[in-house]
Amino acid sequence: MKKGLVLLSFLLFSTTLFAADVNLSLEKLYEQQNTITTTQDVTSQDIEKVNPVEALEVLKSVPGILVQKTGDTGRTDPSIRGFGDNCRRIIVLIDGKPEFMSLFGCGVSHSMLAGNIDRVEVTKGPDGVLYGSGALGGVINIITKTPTKPLEGKIDVSFGSFNTQNSKVYVGGLQSNILYEVAANKITSDGHLPNSQYNATDLYEKLGYVFRDGSSLIFEAKQFQGVKHEPETRTKDGGMIYLNNYWEDYHRNSYQLNFDKLFPRGRLSVRAYRNDGDHKFSNNWHSKDSLTGAMAIYDWEIGDDNLLKIGADYKQQEGELLSQSAGGRMNIGNWKLYEYAFYALDKYKIINKLTLVLGARYNNNEVAGEQFVPRTGVEYQFTDSLSVKSLYSRGFRSPYLNELYLVPVRNEKLEPEIVDNYEIGAEFKKDDFIFNVTGFVMKGDNLIQKAPNKMAPPPMLLQNVGEYEFKGVELYLSYFFNKFVDAQAGYTYFDAGEHTQGRPQDKIDLNVNFNISRWSLSLNGMYVGNYYSQDKKAERLDDFAVVSAKLSFAVNDNIKLFVDGENLTNQEYEIFLDRDADNYPITKMPGAAVYFGAQIKF
Repeated sequence: MKKGLVLLSFLLFSTTLFAADVNLSLEKLYEQQNTITTTQDVTSQDIEKVNPVEALEVLKSVPGILVQKTGDTGRTDPSIRGFGDNCRRIIVLIDGKPEFMSLFGCGVSHSMLAGNIDRVEVTKGPDGVLYGSGALGGVINIITKTPTKPLEGKIDVSFGSFNTQNSKVYVGGLQSNILYEVAANKITSDGHLPNSQYNATDLYEKLGYVFRDGSSLIFEAKQFQGVKHEPETRTKDGGMIYLNNYWEDYHRNSYQLNFDKLFPRGRLSVRAYRNDGDHKFSNNWHSKDSLTGAMAIYDWEIGDDNLLKIGADYKQQEGELLSQSAGGRMNIGNWKLYEYAFYALDKYKIINKLTLVLGARYNNNEVAGEQFVPRTGVEYQFTDSLSVKSLYSRGFRSPYLNELYLVPVRNEKLEPEIVDNYEIGAEFKKDDFIFNVTGFVMKGDNLIQKAPNKMAPPPMLLQNVGEYEFKGVELYLSYFFNKFVDAQAGYTYFDAGEHTQGRPQDKIDLNVNFNISRWSLSLNGMYVGNYYSQDKKAERLDDFAVVSAKLSFAVNDNIKLFVDGENLTNQEYEIFLDRDADNYPITKMPGAAVYFGAQIKF
């Protein structure tokens, strides 16, 4: 921890020196975030068009992303460009703070409920420079609400199929420079299969002070408790997993202190945080984990055409296995490791229409050692409407605690997984029309997987097992016909080579929205094809198309009634779940379902 404090102290001192002579506008600061990566935001307006339970559920219509759900409630794990693994090969953040279980490195997706989200920012493709270990497939940043009025709030209640009840309450305000916020989310459901019930409570608090120049000091806290039952689920080889009445009880807490200081041409952001979890399962499993970290970022407008981002961060992961099921072969014990990093990313407009991005990260992991991560990109603005880009980026993932110490045969010589991403893209924007296309090739090495072990028992251990290549094309189209009708469509073609397990080749997304007087109707459809439960295109799952809709009626400016219909055609389909720890289960998804609700704003 001392090393991390020294690094942050150095960055704070150096950026304070830089700040005296600079003058950053809010427009320039927003522009700094556009660093030629492929991004897509799910806005608060987009979220209003659906009825999400978990926060990550709102990503299901984004091209390049497949959301793996276990039903109407429970786990909701996105896979971006073929990388997911229970969020172990993508990074999920809440207000910029990493969210994962340190012992296994996985994201506990069902603990990220939708009661307090304002929008979700998505980066598709590796970005190891800004986000460090884990950003192989991409990055998801969940942004929570920030009040702007003296008093504001929202109550959202729904109920329906499978005895599902979802209640969300949000109250916040900004008065005399004091910012406050409290949000609560309660969900109960019997589930769509026997023994798939779910009961969870999520609380969120925010308290801060906003200075006259716009700088702020804000404390955030989150508490989650949920019991999730797992139904009988078949595996890729036709077997069944989970015992009768099997359940998992999760307790997760997080705390974050944010300090943002605005300078004439710069902004300094400092974050200190801690996550911890206590997990008990019905098979006698009991584990604890914690993640403690700090980061500092300085956005600096060196000149009108040069924006520089520099940063440092420190993380300490700790995990403990206290007990396991009878016959379990994991190692009981407590382990921890730390890592720290420095990075810089510069966006420079060479000439009027040509922009260059250069970045690098130095990362030092206590066990995996040093990593140097580069990124470069170029963007050319042909016209006010048409731009093209080219990007190279690298992602890496250092081995997690379970891979190093928890497995029966330890392998502390595991090397970080690596992926190099090459992509080109074009975007056309004119009036109410948007079209973009991105093609990419990702070449990876050192994938960590189970491999035969010459020593026995056990017969398998984790090793770095060679190279792989993914490639694909993503298309997105949006058009606002008039103030009454708009539509969005996306298509993803993904070639995983022989690594086809859980990675569909084709995905089509379509959304159409109607707004007439007090009525609004949102229709969305998704098609998934060429979908397999094993590599080398073995054990093909059925193609499926799912159609859903949400109809809303505004009683007045503050009260809205809605009905949400899921899988309206009652499509029978299964989802492959990219979870090695559970032997890659395949889950039957719900048929037609309907939910009724009301929303009150003030």
